[in-house]
Amino acid sequence: MTAIRYLSLFSGIGGLEHSTIPPLIFCERDSACQGVLQQRHPEVNVCPDVNQLLAPPKAEIVVGGWPCQDLSSAGTLGGINAARSGLFFEMLRIAKASGAHTLIGENVPNLLTINRGQDFQLVLDALLANEYKFISWRVLNARAFGLPQERRRLFVVASTERECAAALHSALPQPTTNRSSLLASGFYWTGGKRSICFSSGYVPALKIGATDNRGRAPVAIMLGDKVRKLTSLEFLALQGFRDFPTDGLSSSTILRMAGNAVPVPMGHFALTSVVSRAPMTGMRTAFGITGSSGMLEDGMPWVVDHKQPSLATNLIDFVDTTSNDSLSAQAAAGLIVRSVRSGHPMPRELFQILWRLAEDRSGKLKASRGNSFEALDQLAVEVESYRRNLPTITEYHDDADDEELVPELEDEGSDD
Repeated sequence: MTAIRYLSLFSGIGGLEHSTIPPLIFCERDSACQGVLQQRHPEVNVCPDVNQLLAPPKAEIVVGGWPCQDLSSAGTLGGINAARSGLFFEMLRIAKASGAHTLIGENVPNLLTINRGQDFQLVLDALLANEYKFISWRVLNARAFGLPQERRRLFVVASTERECAAALHSALPQPTTNRSSLLASGFYWTGGKRSICFSSGYVPALKIGATDNRGRAPVAIMLGDKVRKLTSLEFLALQGFRDFPTDGLSSSTILRMAGNAVPVPMGHFALTSVVSRAPMTGMRTAFGITGSSGMLEDGMPWVVDHKQPSLATNLIDFVDTTSNDSLSAQAAAGLIVRSVRSGHPMPRELFQILWRLAEDRSGKLKASRGNSFEALDQLAVEVESYRRNLPTITEYHDDADDEELVPELEDEGSDD
């Protein structure tokens, strides 16, 4: 394969890269991420700010997962013209200045629908105005790439060459055999007010909420009769990062960097497919409609349908089954209180584990905005009614969209 010249913007710790070819440069403002990039690719320079990249090197492709804070349904909803997410236009400027024939962008699926689709139309209009007349978009799920994490992300490929844009709609990699989904499950231990997004065999989307200097992950896992939080190394593994340089990095820093990253096999698929001009396998169907997977050609949008992929349920393969860590009694009590008050159910099996943990009040009560144990005692009648109506894991269904939830330390008993 002829070496491809590409630039990586908003690089984070990597992920949106070619499977074997490094970029000409990385561009990343976070100093911790810069250090990781320099360790992973010592031969590649790291630019600290896209705004300073006034004369980028010549390249065929520019890639970047630009900031989503103003587009995410859990964010500011400021839109594509707001300060952070508006950096898309800087990425477009750099693509034109480098002479790139193709731009590959990654962001949250909410870009498609925010402001009734007007913001996505602004993106399309800007790309067309800069002569990228072939544009494809597709929402991909990390679970379709063998990672048991419900992480849905929107990829946009804009190109002067039809084959490059169409390659985003090529066939996904063949999935590996999954193990039983009942062996391990994931949920937001910081949730409860709306949903905990309990997920059998996988975890809800990894995010950076509820992390601090103590390295608290917002996602917990249930393994048999144990419940504990994900570790920073498990966070990395669920994003597809192996042999990651963690020396000198706190758990909090690792969680933040991993939570912001593009899942490695998903990013590899997007860029490698475009470079190889992989044949389009999706079928163009509805004309003139903007769906979650589509293509703009000759100025008109098409919906592109794909066969539903197999989704990973092998969380058990990504976690340390020998760990004896546990969610604290206070955190367990707080989660029960929030769930009872909201009325959102959890599987009966999880409730039983949390209740058993909450009964042990021998430990020191840590600082919180409320005493979760007192609240639990005050809700005794409501708790019993809640418990009686809980479904089993096999009966449980949570249709909450975890992209809309912000897992954070909300109220009593969340601190752990």
